[in-house]
Amino acid sequence: MTISKFLAVTALSFSIAACASIPVTKVSVQSFELQKAGLTQTAAVAQLTGAFVDKGFDVKMSNADAGVVTTEYKKFASVSSDPPFDYYMQLRAKVKLVKGISSVQIVPAIREQNRQNAAAFTERELVYFTGDPENVAEIASMNTAAGWRSSAQTLFVNAVLGVAEALGVNADSIIQNVSKSLSNARDFED
Repeated sequence: MTISKFLAVTALSFSIAACASIPVTKVSVQSFELQKAGLTQTAAVAQLTGAFVDKGFDVKMSNADAGVVTTEYKKFASVSSDPPFDYYMQLRAKVKLVKGISSVQIVPAIREQNRQNAAAFTERELVYFTGDPENVAEIASMNTAAGWRSSAQTLFVNAVLGVAEALGVNADSIIQNVSKSLSNARDFED
């Protein structure tokens, strides 16, 4: 094989490989955090509870002394696949006071449950995808009209924004404790 043929085949191989990959960024959410000076733990828990209820969550447990609020799971999506699944989200919040600054950390938990077998469920962290809208649209669960990952992302961000508003914290100052990794949308077609 001549050098020119080798280079042409190599270029074609890279071109095909590039077409096969649809780049997106996978975002795994550990928590979102809000900080506010002069906020007591008791006041923060009361604001959290109110904000969660305003966003449609039922509060499972609230303890001002421990600085903890958890919600019941809230259904946010259903998928008619075989077997069909329902998706639920729970929010867990912890308030810590350090040097006069209250830190409110909100952690989402996703529960994927088989509609035909209530005992068959999986809990996981919130994962969604960002990037070129055309690339993200290749992932069915990120469909803005019916995708369960898109619905989970929207539900969580709306709840966090509700807490930020209740606490009087600017949305731009929300700390996102997330892991990001470059991924191929084709790996997540579902």
